[in-house]
Amino acid sequence: MSEFEFLSVLVSIIFGFGLTHILRGSVSQVFRKQALDLRLSYAAFFVVVLVLNWWVFFSWRNNEVWSFEIFLVLVLWAISHYAVAITLYRPDDRESDSRFELHLFLLAFVVTGLFDIAQTAMRGNLFEPWYYLPFVGHYIVLSGAGYLIKSAVFHRFLSTWFLVSILAWALVVRRFLA
Repeated sequence: MSEFEFLSVLVSIIFGFGLTHILRGSVSQVFRKQALDLRLSYAAFFVVVLVLNWWVFFSWRNNEVWSFEIFLVLVLWAISHYAVAITLYRPDDRESDSRFELHLFLLAFVVTGLFDIAQTAMRGNLFEPWYYLPFVGHYIVLSGAGYLIKSAVFHRFLSTWFLVSILAWALVVRRFLA
């Protein structure tokens, strides 16, 4: 078993747990008729982020030199994705203050964005393509703003922008501009 295969099992399990948690939380809210369009929009956005980053992780398969630092950053990167998933839906199914948890979601997403930049830099692709860093950076800045701004109108815009922009990134930009 190669180092990549060893690590990919762990990363896949963590990403799979995150994806499962979001799907379970979303379906549970729909069945309880408590689905909030804002939370569902953020959930759809983050499902795409999870799947996209799971796919991007595959680019590490040709890495020849492995170190504990690379291993640690990749594990923390994966764990940060799971932490974001947990902030969307409480693991104990209790009622929650959705505004507070959505602010935690945005704060956790800032951390995940920083880990994404770190793992991309370690792979040597921080400026390839040139628009990667501004794109991820804009998510970090908007998530930080969303953490600070308590306006429901702003959060509706933000959740919609996140979903539309990640779909455009995943389905159009990465395919045609890369």
